[in-house]
Amino acid sequence: MSNATSELTTDKVKLSQTRSALLYIAILSFLVFLVACGYTEDKPDTALFLMMFFVLTGLYVFIGTIETTILQHLIGLKASLSAWLLMLAYFTYVAKAQAMAEINAIFHVDASLFPMTLFATTALQVVDMLFLPVLVAFVITLGITYLWRNDFAGSYDGAAILITLLVGAGAQIIFAAMVWGWVATSNQKKATIYRVAHFADFNASFRCEGVNDAEYSVVFANPEKTKVLVAPKISELYVGPSRAQWLQPVNIPEEFPLLPCSSAAELQYAPN
Repeated sequence: MSNATSELTTDKVKLSQTRSALLYIAILSFLVFLVACGYTEDKPDTALFLMMFFVLTGLYVFIGTIETTILQHLIGLKASLSAWLLMLAYFTYVAKAQAMAEINAIFHVDASLFPMTLFATTALQVVDMLFLPVLVAFVITLGITYLWRNDFAGSYDGAAILITLLVGAGAQIIFAAMVWGWVATSNQKKATIYRVAHFADFNASFRCEGVNDAEYSVVFANPEKTKVLVAPKISELYVGPSRAQWLQPVNIPEEFPLLPCSSAAELQYAPN
């Protein structure tokens, strides 16, 4: 009997320590959020990065709090792990198919030419699919926080749960706002995909006769690197409200020429 009591006490101590760690992360996350708000006008790129950090850590502490409260007796089950893996696989499969269609609609070529862009766009599609579930979780979180506020305020663990839930709710609403403004909006999504492609897959420096690498970037369209998909470099000149670089509007060409690529040396020594 004493062993059972000792094990129960040990479990409670571990649970309390876990909630304390989540509380500290939540406080740090909230401080980062305040700093991000202060950088919005002067350093929008830094503000965006810090806001994404707040969202990720806020969602982390929210999930951790749910695991240590409502789901603490289910989280260790293999069925729970299987359910998470199956849901992730489904989201990834559907999101990748949608991402391939998005890339093809912009560049009019097979999405396999843009491996890094495909990965990033798949992630954006997964985020887009989580928009409604996160909104539902936000409403439920606010409801739980309000209905059980008196119970939470009666102890240290309860206060830790209350604070982590509130930070989690804040992260959820910021997440939803970012998805609505950044991913769910068609023009902004296309602009983001186009910028990712130029950053990750296009070559800014190359040697192709007749294609000026000061004005254009290319993607090699075949393994022999004799054909290139050409796009004008993105101009960073933007006049308007202070906005992070990744959120700035960009002109996307309607067509992307597919041109032969031969260096000057190859042309000089080519057989007649």
